[in-house]
Amino acid sequence: MLRVLYTVLFCLIALLAPQSIAQSETQSAQHGQTLEGSIIDLDPLTVKVGEATYPLNNDGQLEVKLGDLVQVFQTLDPNGQTIYYLADFVRWPYLAILTLIFVVVAGVVGKGKGIRAVIGMFLSIGVILLMVIPLILAGWNPALVALMGSTGILLFSVYFVHGTNWTTTAALVATILTAAVAVGLAMVAMEFTHLSGIFDEETMFLRQMGITDLRGLLLGGMIIGALGALVDSTIPQVAVVRELAHIDPKQSWQKLFVSSMRVGLDHIGSLVNTLVLAYAGSSLSLFVLFQAGNTSWKSALNMEVVAGAVVQSLVGSIGLILAVPLATLIACMAHHYGRLPAPKEGEGHHHHHHH
Repeated sequence: MLRVLYTVLFCLIALLAPQSIAQSETQSAQHGQTLEGSIIDLDPLTVKVGEATYPLNNDGQLEVKLGDLVQVFQTLDPNGQTIYYLADFVRWPYLAILTLIFVVVAGVVGKGKGIRAVIGMFLSIGVILLMVIPLILAGWNPALVALMGSTGILLFSVYFVHGTNWTTTAALVATILTAAVAVGLAMVAMEFTHLSGIFDEETMFLRQMGITDLRGLLLGGMIIGALGALVDSTIPQVAVVRELAHIDPKQSWQKLFVSSMRVGLDHIGSLVNTLVLAYAGSSLSLFVLFQAGNTSWKSALNMEVVAGAVVQSLVGSIGLILAVPLATLIACMAHHYGRLPAPKEGEGHHHHHHH
């Protein structure tokens, strides 16, 4: 089953990747080119690219020091002379270092599971860059693509990190079902709150580029965001059911459900909090702006960008809250029919209880 899934995913990626790469290359060729180099002199401002050195024009936007890695934009002035502009700082080497630190920490602390999680994360980013985004650019419905993509990511990364067994399957089924409910809710909420998905410069640009389904894009982003949190609540929840099930294998599934839900409720509280904080954190600059501009709460809530964040966090939280009892129920049923593997020591071997 898994092999089939992986193959399908890889085929999709292989089919879609060339399109997106080709697109990005044709765009850069039209407007001159970008070079990377380091600043070797401040007065006059000079950059060294490979072996060559070039004088730079700077509009005074960037404060550079000697040795800074910068992007240089090479273009022609009206007289046909080649001129070089200071475009931006080069950030990727530092991002690479940070990524390396992350990989090392995950590997040292998390051992095998940590490394698998890292690989899973890179695969997820791969799916988003190579599948989700090209399909949206090709005019597919962004919400549908996001749902497909993130389901793929989930199957992939969750089975990859936690292994294939009934425990993870129960968690995944619950996650996907609640995600579908959340998406339905979100669509209805967006319809009634008239969220168009146009509220910042990026979306304005997208509009000019002819990507019109901005509401779908908002929804897609929401799905990808919520699914992560959903898995966070369903996997531990199913583990709880499994542990409690094996303390007393003969208990009825109803009793198992009730005791598992007690743990689940604590979990829900902290997770909803996490989700709301995540959304509030990402819109922190907005909140500051409203306070500074003396906007009343009522008119602030009326602004699309705020209403959007509210819909996202509420719908996400509703999904989270529903995911826990659903995951618990599925896991209890799996136990009831002798499908839950025993905790840790026998992982991978199915112990069937004779009722």
